[in-house]
Amino acid sequence: MIAERTLRRYRKENAAAIREIIEAVVHFFLGIIVCRGVIFVNLAPFGSSYVAAVPRNRLIWSVAGTAVGYIILNPSQPFRYVAVTIAIAVVRWTLEDVKLLSRSILYAPTVAFLPILASGIAMMFVSTSTLTYFSTVVIEALLAAGAAYFLKKSMLIVDEGRRFTSLSQSEMACIVLAGCVVMLSLGSIEVERVSLGRILSVAVIMVCARYGGASGGALAGVATGSVFGLTGSGYAFICAGYSFGGLIGGLFSVSGKLGVAVSFVICDAIMLLSAGDGSLVLPMFMETLVGLSIFLILPKEVERYITPLFLPRECTKGERSLRNSVVMRLGFASNAIGNVIDCVNSVSRELKKRYAPDVDTVYEGAAEDVCKNCGMRVYCWERHKNITREDFARLSAPLKSQGFVTENDVESLFSKKCCRQIEVADSINRGYCDYIGGIEASERVGEIRSMVAGQFSGLSEILGDLSAEIENYKSYDLDSSARVLEYLRGEGLMPVECSCMIDTNGRMSVEIQLAKSRTALKKNALARDISELCARCFDTPLISEIGTQKRVVLNEIPVYDIEVGVFQHVFNRGKLCGDCVNCFSNGFGEFVAMISDGMGTGGRAAVDSNMTVSVMTKLLKAGLSEDCALKVVNSALMVKSEDESLSTVDLLKIDLFSGKAVFNKAGAPYSYIKKNGHLLKKTATSLPVGILGNVSFSKEKIKLSGGDVAVMLSDGAFSNDEKWLEKLIRDFSNDRCSDLAKEVVNEAIKHRDDGHDDDITAVVIRMIEN
Repeated sequence: MIAERTLRRYRKENAAAIREIIEAVVHFFLGIIVCRGVIFVNLAPFGSSYVAAVPRNRLIWSVAGTAVGYIILNPSQPFRYVAVTIAIAVVRWTLEDVKLLSRSILYAPTVAFLPILASGIAMMFVSTSTLTYFSTVVIEALLAAGAAYFLKKSMLIVDEGRRFTSLSQSEMACIVLAGCVVMLSLGSIEVERVSLGRILSVAVIMVCARYGGASGGALAGVATGSVFGLTGSGYAFICAGYSFGGLIGGLFSVSGKLGVAVSFVICDAIMLLSAGDGSLVLPMFMETLVGLSIFLILPKEVERYITPLFLPRECTKGERSLRNSVVMRLGFASNAIGNVIDCVNSVSRELKKRYAPDVDTVYEGAAEDVCKNCGMRVYCWERHKNITREDFARLSAPLKSQGFVTENDVESLFSKKCCRQIEVADSINRGYCDYIGGIEASERVGEIRSMVAGQFSGLSEILGDLSAEIENYKSYDLDSSARVLEYLRGEGLMPVECSCMIDTNGRMSVEIQLAKSRTALKKNALARDISELCARCFDTPLISEIGTQKRVVLNEIPVYDIEVGVFQHVFNRGKLCGDCVNCFSNGFGEFVAMISDGMGTGGRAAVDSNMTVSVMTKLLKAGLSEDCALKVVNSALMVKSEDESLSTVDLLKIDLFSGKAVFNKAGAPYSYIKKNGHLLKKTATSLPVGILGNVSFSKEKIKLSGGDVAVMLSDGAFSNDEKWLEKLIRDFSNDRCSDLAKEVVNEAIKHRDDGHDDDITAVVIRMIEN
């Protein structure tokens, strides 16, 4: 035991010693590298800034590396900077124990500023010095102080081992500017005027544009371009090229890496060609191409470490996440309702195109129809056009009083003899019928529009449902949300927002809003990876699209799963079924099965039932309750056309965690439940949608468990005797649900005793424990 402890302590001490050596070597070489950063052609103050910023226990190695760098790399005044570096080290060694000074935020900048300023003023009076202007001396000292501040803050962050996601905007800015100092230093490493620092800058700008958008690309371009612009007046155009390229590259970030790369290269080339210095064109274009290549070959593993830099910094409180979630949900609900309003406006526009706006168009239509090919047209419509118009206008009295005109009316009221009296009367009568129909249709549309306005005035009820649902969530897991955002960006997706919500039962739900992206969304991989990130077991995600955005919802794997069987028979074996059925998960741990039966059979019934199911599905997936969705569908059916449109709605909603089920019926026939070997009949009295302005579901509640079976049917399956149906359901045990649905439909066809065919739909649902 003693030997084992000794060995463990020995290994620990060796590891610590090796780490000390590695850190010392790193600081030594960093001192050499930072010295290479040159501004205004021949000034190199950043080595001194580095010495002012490093931790005290690494001061000796940093001073040694900086001194070697200044001497070997031979700037214009090597010994001045070596003397400044040593002076800074002495000051720090002397004052470091004075905590009041050393812990001040201005300590490192002041220690760098004063020696650089003092030595610069002294060099102004040396004849061989290039420092001839006091303003240049002050600017150099200020840049040295600023670099010391940013380097000091960055080193403290690195020593603390903090994650990027926990950094504030000011801390991120310090790291970025410290990185710019390092890249400026690497910029002096050149081969045939091709700079290593500028190559890395191009790659960094493209990465920022790809994952930070226009703001990220522009900021990175401004930061790196401004630093390299300080190297000399001949390089001032770099700032414009990098900034412009970063901004445009960010705007094209939705097109992926290639879009960012191409747009940046074009913008940078434009600014490069406008610079006027032809000797720099080829080297700097080569730098851009090499940086572009580095950006394009970055593997996804590296990208996942980069993306935390661009996660939203402001989302640090639960209240912020709650607000974002509410806005996101209400936005999708608003867009879903907007689709219904668009449908209403489309119908209104079609009616306006189709029907005559006033009675004058009736006469114009008759003149176009009858008089167009008449031999007397020149006499009536060219020589005596006004008299002819007055003749037609005098027909309004009999037309309005009796609803039609005869050839005798035309003969008696026209001041001239008409050779086509019968054709004129017939044409006017046809046009007048269309005119009356148009008036009636317009009145109906006006009535229904006002009804729709009344329905949508109940928007507070919809928002109340959504608010109640959001209120059900007890807390928000911000760390999980940050991890999911980081993962999505690493996969090339474009997340707008993500909320990981935990309800009062401790279950987590993940809601993601994605912008348009070319990256394919793989459901199984998404569920697997997000499950690992959140330490939960999520089911297959539900994805819904509204406009150019996608809403992705993941819920934990529920207690129950569902087996569904559906079978349909079409009236007279036609192509269009008047029944429409849909089964889906609504994204909130609930399963929904829905049957709609349109009035009659064939195409008209198919249109009504499909519209009902389609709109209901969209609204339920958007987060509306079934009651609110029903009102919206009722309004849409009533305004869809001038003719009567109605359909039934049979909706079963099952909570897959608790097994609680609710049958919602609007004009639908009864359903069956087989529970613990007993057969239950669920029926409710209600009206179909599309008849009255105010409609509601009749509801029946029941608690289901594993093995229970629910059977939903359209009215075509019922006859005077349902004993055969009850026997089929009662005898159903281990067969597939699809087999029972098919058998029910086939037997219903055989048992019809009213002498005519009908559309028949059967949906069989079985609860399965996971």
